[in-house]
Amino acid sequence: MRKPKIRELREAIKSMISKPYTTKFPYEEHIPFEKFRGKPVFNPEKCVGCGACSIVCPAGAIQLEDRVDEKNFMGTRKLTHYSGICIFCGQCEANCIADNQGIKLSKEFDLAYFHQGQDSHFVEQELLICRSCGRIIGAKKHLIWAIKKIGHLSFAQGILLNINQELLTVYSGISERKIEKPFRYTDIFKVICPQCRRETLILDEKIKP
Repeated sequence: MRKPKIRELREAIKSMISKPYTTKFPYEEHIPFEKFRGKPVFNPEKCVGCGACSIVCPAGAIQLEDRVDEKNFMGTRKLTHYSGICIFCGQCEANCIADNQGIKLSKEFDLAYFHQGQDSHFVEQELLICRSCGRIIGAKKHLIWAIKKIGHLSFAQGILLNINQELLTVYSGISERKIEKPFRYTDIFKVICPQCRRETLILDEKIKP
């Protein structure tokens, strides 16, 4: 019979006196390491509703749904994350325009569920709707994010100008009224989408839509 090597004896003695490498989960709480990629979680305060996370998700685990009330020109954007589909690649956090804070990978790893639907969570953001054609202009917080990025240049754009007025508490509520065609010069300052903006009739210049 072959005698054990010195190295093997050393490893055996070392394993007897050292702590086990694995944890005692689920009997004891397991603390993941620092860069552990766990369940992505939305931050409603930081998320701007741009939808970038749903676009870059390779597994399709983040779904975007726009709900529009055509009668009242109101809408919400719902972003839903499904843990059962997620591959925890981290692309959603890496491509988040809100300084990677709108959605972040947590250290939550125990993702076993008993019922269908428990593996999802969502965030909702307000949408701006064109008062003329009913098209979606974008998420309000996303436009506010754009204002902060471009600074004073935002006052040169009709939609952003309207939001600036609201933020500066000098908002006149002009966008609360439905815009009727043909458009006039004053309509430039109303919440209108880019498609409608091209059709705006400026009487002073006598430009036809």
